[in-house]
Amino acid sequence: MKRLLTALIIFLAGTGNGLAAVWEKNCEGCHNGTVAPTKEELLSQHPTPEDFLDAVKEAMREEKMPPGLKYLAAIKELFGRLPVKKAHAENSHGKVHESDEYSKYKRYFTPLPTLPPIPADNPLTPEKVKLGKMLYYDPRLSRSKIISCNTCHNIALGGDDNVKTSIGHGWKTGGRNAPTTLNSGFLKVQFWDGRAPTLEEQTKGPIQAHVEMNATPELVVRRLKAIPEYVELFKKAFPNDPDPVNFENVAKAIAAFERTLNTPNSPFQRYLLGEENALTKEQKEGMKLFVEKGCIACHNGPVLSDGRFHKFKSNNDTGRFRVTKNPKDKYLFRTPQLLNVALTAPYFHDGSAKTLEEAIRHMAEQELGQKLSMEEVRKIKAFLESLTGEIPLEARTVPILPPERQ
Repeated sequence: MKRLLTALIIFLAGTGNGLAAVWEKNCEGCHNGTVAPTKEELLSQHPTPEDFLDAVKEAMREEKMPPGLKYLAAIKELFGRLPVKKAHAENSHGKVHESDEYSKYKRYFTPLPTLPPIPADNPLTPEKVKLGKMLYYDPRLSRSKIISCNTCHNIALGGDDNVKTSIGHGWKTGGRNAPTTLNSGFLKVQFWDGRAPTLEEQTKGPIQAHVEMNATPELVVRRLKAIPEYVELFKKAFPNDPDPVNFENVAKAIAAFERTLNTPNSPFQRYLLGEENALTKEQKEGMKLFVEKGCIACHNGPVLSDGRFHKFKSNNDTGRFRVTKNPKDKYLFRTPQLLNVALTAPYFHDGSAKTLEEAIRHMAEQELGQKLSMEEVRKIKAFLESLTGEIPLEARTVPILPPERQ
């Protein structure tokens, strides 16, 4: 599996935004006859779209193939049509019935791809990801040398710190709840107020914020250049840069690592990909309520966030207005993603909702104008719990950090 993902990273690093065919752009990097069978070999073994789809699902179950790839688009390209859905079966009376009455709600959701979009100016490489992981965990990027990115965005805890507002330099707090870094590469903008358009820009913020890590670019670079192993790691990660240990590259490396913090194989992900029994009946009923009550209007896309800004007045925090100074943007906040939401209490930009049930009730009343019954809240909560995926083991394994020069 590690070999496959490494090959995928290398392949995606070399792709651009051209209009290449689906197979060439998304599949051929691994299906080269070495890592995985070639296209010709696959077509000879699986001559119909239905056979091909069954093989894809089996490969994902056996973890030989990552979930979330554009496999249906590839199948349509290879065969000229999509597989015929096996959505019906004969019951004991010979009548045809739908095998899963909730499957019609799948069309409102998008499976999580293996990787988020990779920017052309920061291609993903194993060397850069390795460096970025070490920097993410290294408290020496903070002025006090005790706060790392992982302090407030603890990968093992769900990508955040499970407190109302994070404690930073000098025991200060910034007033907003720390969003998870898991799957953050799929977000259209970063921070609650959208002030950073990219992960690279987002990374620079907490390092310099006086209420967080309270460092400066000059301080960070000086410390890293004094550590011989880091100097060598930067050279490997940025081989074409004559002076690779710089603050821009610190941000690029951490952002590259964060783009690998994706959580596949949740029960809901498996359900979307065809495993009908991956969800319980209660979770499926919660999914139905999630759609029919209107939650899907804002919580859509691969991470269940539309990436847009919506009014949410909880306290005196004016939200996006602090960035744009446009009165129309007062109390607007970016829609939070919902993947792994069961792990990231408390909720909202101010951490004011302590439990998932409280958050569900509040959102229904304030945003949708509906009062949910206890049973409805329980079912929606069960659905949201099905969004918990697998945090990559490699990412949550604390690295051995290089020592300073003696």
